[in-house]
Amino acid sequence: MVDLLTEALRQQQNQQPPPPPVQPEPNVNDDVIALTQKFNKMKPPTFQGGLEPLKAEARVLETEKLFDAQFKEAFYEKYFPQYVRDRKVTEFEQLKQGTMSVAEYESKFTELARHTPHMVDADYKKARKFEGGLNVEILDRINVLKLL
Repeated sequence: MVDLLTEALRQQQNQQPPPPPVQPEPNVNDDVIALTQKFNKMKPPTFQGGLEPLKAEARVLETEKLFDAQFKEAFYEKYFPQYVRDRKVTEFEQLKQGTMSVAEYESKFTELARHTPHMVDADYKKARKFEGGLNVEILDRINVLKLL
């Protein structure tokens, strides 16, 4: 009887599940290749090397701009959808001082102007848009000052 139990125990020990398959370690070179391909698709500025610090610095700055633009685009797409941006543009286009103080109007103007850089890309455009939203009484005072 002891022999039978001993034999059964040995068979049970021999029937352990096989060890899990060994997962190959991720190849770091694959990641580098994928990143390099993405980088090249962005058409970065070229640099031939050498001892020209100004050209080297210019390349770094251009590359940073490229990544910054890519990052902003991806970030806005994910966290600031186009329909919200469109709403901000409309809000800016229709912005009027109304019952706000000039300081409150200026604050709201500045906040919304960030979403419409094409509408305020020159000081002249920005000033005209700002003045166009002011109450008539205040705008009249500004126009009097312009005459002086």
